[in-house]
Amino acid sequence: MKQIKSSVFSMLIKSDFGSFGKGSIIRPPFTSYDPGDTYIGTNCLIAEGCWIQGFSQCGNKKFNPLLSIGNGTYIGRNGHIMACLEMNIGCDVVIADGVYITDNLHGFEDIQTPIMKQELKTPGPVTIEDQVWLGERVCVLPNVTIGRHSIIGSGSVVTKSIPPYSVAVGIPAVVIRRYNEKNKKWERAE
Repeated sequence: MKQIKSSVFSMLIKSDFGSFGKGSIIRPPFTSYDPGDTYIGTNCLIAEGCWIQGFSQCGNKKFNPLLSIGNGTYIGRNGHIMACLEMNIGCDVVIADGVYITDNLHGFEDIQTPIMKQELKTPGPVTIEDQVWLGERVCVLPNVTIGRHSIIGSGSVVTKSIPPYSVAVGIPAVVIRRYNEKNKKWERAE
């Protein structure tokens, strides 16, 4: 019954998106106020409780968001993905429950103005390359690229780019292992 409900829900909302690939499913409840700037590939699964949003305007500031989710990507329950610039999530990416990905931050510099009334800052786009695995409750901040087939450990906060074929953990996330192509094995990062 859950699968049928999700299929019907997906069919009803798919025309609202920039594109919505064959075989992709969004399980309700789902939040997106204007998904026309979101492009979802084929055979993706977006689990319950996700909020995926491109912001074209916040306050007086206008943006031109583009959010792309590649084929075969899974986004776990209660994912929170926010884009003002360009955000690319590759193919076959696994995003566990409760992950937050953003290319923007609230301004806070003016201590006389409430944070919610300050302009959003957009330090740079976010790219998550193919086959990345983001563990539960990972936070990916602006101006970051996570390289192909990398793993980000649960609860980590990614503040800087992570090279391909790496394992990173911590707050802020640091690389602890890398795949050595010559030796064909994972080794400790130095």
